[in-house]
Amino acid sequence: MSALPPDHRAYLRQQPFDFCCSTEVFPPEERDALEKLGNWMEALTTGVLRPVNAEHEHFLRVDRDEADPVTVAERAWLRLKGRREYEQEQAVARPVERKEDYGIVDWDKDRCWW
Repeated sequence: MSALPPDHRAYLRQQPFDFCCSTEVFPPEERDALEKLGNWMEALTTGVLRPVNAEHEHFLRVDRDEADPVTVAERAWLRLKGRREYEQEQAVARPVERKEDYGIVDWDKDRCWW
């Protein structure tokens, strides 16, 4: 990665990166890339940071599905986006199980002696 402005370097020093999803699907090299660059990539894709070179522009095109990933970090970012989306869809699709109580209040087990 080429020389970065100070505001970009500050995001590289932030640790740890919050994956917000299961990390079991990531190969070790992709997990390492996200742990190192994840905060910076998130800031770049959300507009907190502005792209300063062609590498950054390419990464943003990859994020928008306008270009194919070239680096391990770009592949990792796409896998992360897909995994987050998948887990979010699974959470919505899973119905919340509610135990029907029919308006009957359970006994307070800690207060009953029998």
